[in-house]
Amino acid sequence: MADQGSKTTSWWRRFRWLYAVRCTLACVVTLVAVGVIARAVVVMLRPEKLQLKLAGGRVAVDYIPSLPPPRNVVVFRVVLKANNPGGRATIVYANVTVRLTDASAGPAARITEFDLPQRIDVAQRMAHEATAVAGLEPGEDLTMRYVRPLYEGRGVSGAEMELSGVLSTHTAMATTSVLTTYYCWPVTITIVVGDSAADVPCFDKLDAPAHV
Repeated sequence: MADQGSKTTSWWRRFRWLYAVRCTLACVVTLVAVGVIARAVVVMLRPEKLQLKLAGGRVAVDYIPSLPPPRNVVVFRVVLKANNPGGRATIVYANVTVRLTDASAGPAARITEFDLPQRIDVAQRMAHEATAVAGLEPGEDLTMRYVRPLYEGRGVSGAEMELSGVLSTHTAMATTSVLTTYYCWPVTITIVVGDSAADVPCFDKLDAPAHV
């Protein structure tokens, strides 16, 4: 009888130990699965990066034949090259405001500010070119000290362009939107010319070099 009781106790201890091991393994597997799922959700919801460049590194200005300009308007033209290198989301950059400042002045002096008339919409692994045309009134929309250099054909070099808008990432699971600011430097504001120049990359706040 004593031997039988000893065998029963030994069997019960072994059973409890195996049960504990199985429970522990089940918990570990569950935690790993939850972690993998959580990481996948975070990745899916994480905003994609939109790559932006200012074509030719310049803001083009239509020829100004006289001062004051005809109809008292100076026409600015901006061409932005957008690229979406990701393969999981469509990116939309909307409600974008363009601000131009004279980075050579200390502190930086405001040149002008205007809105992009259309949003920038880029599908997965696609590129898009957005053109904005703004008619600016000297003294109101465009600081007067920069009108004469443009009229004389000298332009403004060393300017900085800031783009501020709402960047939205659209995936099959969800849409995320964040306020995003890009900085493009150096930028030249000049009367339209025919020569080609290198595009200037625009960096968001986190990636922007120290000088912008």
